[in-house]
Amino acid sequence: MNPVLEKILACTNLPSLPAVALQVIELTSDVNVSLKELSRTIQNDQGLAAKILKTVNSSFYGLRQRCASIDKALVMLGLSPVKSLALGFSLVDSIHDPHGSDGFDYVSYWRRGLYTAIGGRIGAETAGFEIGDEVFLGGLLQDVGMIAMHRALGDEYTQVMVASAKDHRALVKWELQLLDLQHPDVGAMLASRWRLPEELVMPVKYHERPGAAPAKCVDHVRFVGLGNLVHDVLTNEDASPALRSLYEKAKAWYRLDVSAVDRIVSAASDAARETATLFSLDIGPYTSAGEVLAEAGTRSVAMVREAPDGSSVMSSTQEGSVLAGSDHDALTGALGPVGFDTAIREGFRLATEADESLAIVQVVIDGYQHIAAEQGEGAEIEAVMGVCGLLKREYEGHGGVVCRVAPGAFAVVLPCMGRLTATGLAESFLEDLRRLAPSWTSPATNQPLRVSTSIGIAALDPDTKAIFTEPGKLVMACAKAMRATQAAGGASVRVFQPRAAA
Repeated sequence: MNPVLEKILACTNLPSLPAVALQVIELTSDVNVSLKELSRTIQNDQGLAAKILKTVNSSFYGLRQRCASIDKALVMLGLSPVKSLALGFSLVDSIHDPHGSDGFDYVSYWRRGLYTAIGGRIGAETAGFEIGDEVFLGGLLQDVGMIAMHRALGDEYTQVMVASAKDHRALVKWELQLLDLQHPDVGAMLASRWRLPEELVMPVKYHERPGAAPAKCVDHVRFVGLGNLVHDVLTNEDASPALRSLYEKAKAWYRLDVSAVDRIVSAASDAARETATLFSLDIGPYTSAGEVLAEAGTRSVAMVREAPDGSSVMSSTQEGSVLAGSDHDALTGALGPVGFDTAIREGFRLATEADESLAIVQVVIDGYQHIAAEQGEGAEIEAVMGVCGLLKREYEGHGGVVCRVAPGAFAVVLPCMGRLTATGLAESFLEDLRRLAPSWTSPATNQPLRVSTSIGIAALDPDTKAIFTEPGKLVMACAKAMRATQAAGGASVRVFQPRAAA
């Protein structure tokens, strides 16, 4: 056995759950558990019962009528929420040192745990999974191995944390390098000692690598992983990389779009203050999700500005792709008109051969030719880069190819996507534009930019395949829808609807 692990397991100061929590675990392991017996067990610890009732009656659960007893809480909420609260409060009480007298950074520890727990829970609920309570507890538990290693190893583990420079993603690497052991494994051993169910042990063991989680608990682990990214978005100095990763994983794992992810981040930010108060935890200053998302949007625009030669990390043309070697717009790094022509022709061919859908989105900056005169020299450049940055953020995670086809116009080719999904993404883009454009400024006046766009959409699908027999007809239909948007005053979306479908 690893001598470091032997030292940890022999430590007499490891975190331990109180008797009531252990009894709750034992009782709830029986599918035929008596709710009355469970209620009596929890009420044997009056302090714990009071904390649970206070939380149940908070906006965290949003009950319409007040809950006055544990018995009623079990009836109104069910077994899972009450069990998770009982274990959650017990865990906090057994670990927390509000004064940090042992030198451990409990503020950062609980900030990560609480944001992960809340973000994961909201993510699970948003995706339609009824495992939010287990995910919440999994988030609180995930780093318990750090506590065990610090208490057992003292300065030896402090050196590991110093080496990682408070970068949690680097912590496991330094643990393995210096101790040949990692906190997820230690935490999982501790959780198993407490006889926690597998759906709680697995997030502890695999929270740093959700892709390795066993199939039985993969959703519990993934939502804790998404919660970790919510924490990173709300606490990292530059939230953009974490936000991009959150968008990608939420889409790939649960088909959650950008708007859904933004709502999860905002809800987690709003819930953090009250939850920390309920659990009597100091997690440091609170972060406004609106400010974080706006800053991330601004940084995504900056990425376009800093990579004018097409080398942007968001570039959609990879080596070996049919688009490799296509022209690129010098200002934004997006594909140019020739690249758009290649993308639409190849996309149309593949969609026709595979009997798949193909959507085109045309985006025109309203009044582009007048922006410089009305808002100052250089304002039109800021508008173009801002719109391009948001289009890439919205569409490239869905396989879209963003092209600048004219000075104030873009087109997005979306393989394997129908009208409804393309329209939903376009509306999400417009929401982002309305929220973020005021944070962009004109170089000449330093005043907020006024930017809006007209959007047209057309799609090759079962309703239109008899109409769109060649890519040019699809492009013309998209342009027709865009002109209808302009005629209606702009700043909105119009979709080409074939008469036969109507």
